[in-house]
Amino acid sequence: MSSPYPRARLAQARWAQLSVEERVRRISPAVQALADRMDEFAQRIHEENGKPMMEAVTHEIGASISTMRWLLDTAPRILQDRSLSLSVFPNRKARVQRVPWGVVLVIGPWNVPLGIPVSQVIPALLAGNAVVLKPSELTPRSAGILAEILGGCDLPAGLFTLIEGAGDVGAELIAQRPDKLMFTGSVATGREVMAAAARHPIPVTLELGGVDAMIVCEDADLEFTASAAAWGSTFNGGQVCASVERLIVHASIRDRFQSLLVDKLERIDPRSDLGHITAPRQRQIYEAHLADARDRGLEIPTGGRFLGPRQLAPTLVAGPGIEQADVWQQETFGPVVALTEFTDDAHAIALHNSVSSGLTASVFTADVARAERIAGQLRAGLVSINDVGATLYGQPELPWGGVGASGFGRSHGEEGLLDCSWPRVVEQTRVGVFGPKRPWWYPYDHHQQALMAAFGRGLAARAPAQRLGQALRAGRSLAAMLSRRPRL
Repeated sequence: MSSPYPRARLAQARWAQLSVEERVRRISPAVQALADRMDEFAQRIHEENGKPMMEAVTHEIGASISTMRWLLDTAPRILQDRSLSLSVFPNRKARVQRVPWGVVLVIGPWNVPLGIPVSQVIPALLAGNAVVLKPSELTPRSAGILAEILGGCDLPAGLFTLIEGAGDVGAELIAQRPDKLMFTGSVATGREVMAAAARHPIPVTLELGGVDAMIVCEDADLEFTASAAAWGSTFNGGQVCASVERLIVHASIRDRFQSLLVDKLERIDPRSDLGHITAPRQRQIYEAHLADARDRGLEIPTGGRFLGPRQLAPTLVAGPGIEQADVWQQETFGPVVALTEFTDDAHAIALHNSVSSGLTASVFTADVARAERIAGQLRAGLVSINDVGATLYGQPELPWGGVGASGFGRSHGEEGLLDCSWPRVVEQTRVGVFGPKRPWWYPYDHHQQALMAAFGRGLAARAPAQRLGQALRAGRSLAAMLSRRPRL
């Protein structure tokens, strides 16, 4: 495979010379192009990915428009130079500039084949980079929408390149050494990507999914919360990194909540509401996790059966010992949710934090102060109170990403845009051009050491008298230094 990077680097050199405002102007037509062909593009995603049309319109097209609009409106402010005054040396000043990485390689997933690449490709372009997108081999036509809408923009040839192929193509693109890598996918593949990038090294941003939990307190509106759990655990066929895979329910309401949830899961219409399996290998994971649950003697109050070769019925797994089961510890990535109970808030927090991943979480309770206390102790990148954590992905202002096995780095928000560049500091004197030679330059002597010691103690001192005393000591040492050997 010939490398796309030489051509991309030529385009990037021209693109980086433009102001952020000019980059915004040139990319802006892509938003309207996406809106104009919304129905057509949603149909394409529905056919290729298997998600319902409603979700294709909302989670793919709508979320992409929202993300692009926010980025285009805010990028000039976020990426502008930042001036700093220096506390230690007030006679000097500095600027922090945002510098594009160069060529950014984005390896996209199949579950959100347009929305996720948009949230990484567009900020990378706005920050002054060229981008090579390698979408999943399962959904290349959906990712191709991005190439189509950018094709109508005034971009240098080679600035954005889409290359189709399986994992071996992605590995080759990493080996050809891009300047920055963004990967969204499984934990296992993420480890391989990170190891490959480390050989060069290439900075990486990894979004590796999660086993996200919903905590349901005894004072929650159970009808409302059960509806949230039914949707949150099954939308897109459960093939979402932030889907609700674990339910942590207060023991006093566990039976009532479970009964409500079973009813709602069984009323999901598989023809219009439930997404289809996109990757055939997912069926094997579902079968393995359900077999493990049955082997452990866990209950499956509803679901647990396939409705066809590409659909699993919405499934609830519960029972003692579920915290050791695969459906609790590992990402099923399907319409399967595991339920257990808690007795107090500390117990709920411990159950939530018992897995290695931490992407989103949610807390449902009428006591907002209590929810805030719980949220502050959850190991998760995003926590929603009285809503499903996955909905936060549709808020472009919020940084998106997790901790632990969920990866690191962020997309969305200011943090996501800043992640597409690196900070360069330019510092200079405020007065004159050169000024006197620095007192810490050679030759070293005891007067110089005394000056530096007084300076450090003065910075540490809080009382004005102590600061004044150290300033006088520093002045005497400086005078002694100046009367001796000149600086080199």
